[in-house]
Amino acid sequence: MHPVTIRELPGRRVVGLPHLGPYPEVGPVFERVWAALGAAGLRQQAGHGVMVAFSDPDAVPASALESFAGVLMAEEVPCPVGLEDCRLAGGRHAVMAHRGPYGTLKEAYGHIYGPWMAEAGEIPGRGPSHEVYLNDPSETAPDDLRTDICVPLA
Repeated sequence: MHPVTIRELPGRRVVGLPHLGPYPEVGPVFERVWAALGAAGLRQQAGHGVMVAFSDPDAVPASALESFAGVLMAEEVPCPVGLEDCRLAGGRHAVMAHRGPYGTLKEAYGHIYGPWMAEAGEIPGRGPSHEVYLNDPSETAPDDLRTDICVPLA
């Protein structure tokens, strides 16, 4: 499994759209976000893609999973019409630098919330976890995809 580090993350602004349903089906929401950013002439100001996971997939049916798909955006950049702001609290986070297909992210979360938390003596904090997508899946082989999985700590 990929290494996990503890980092102090700043608060972050994510501009995008909510999604209801299985996490692996969030792709079309990202497409709508990128289209809205393009129409507003803001693609150049957009940072990495981010998915905020509000629900625990082990406790909530897949059809009821709540998430938010968007991009990191500086505070001074206006939110385009049709998109929404989502704020991520800063603070201590467990961060796993995951490399590989998105289909293996669930296993990575299992490691963080299971063996890693127990061995590190940490407990999850309040607030949602989030994934920061560090490269473009349309231009990157699945085995080379890089994702930071960020889990708040108490």
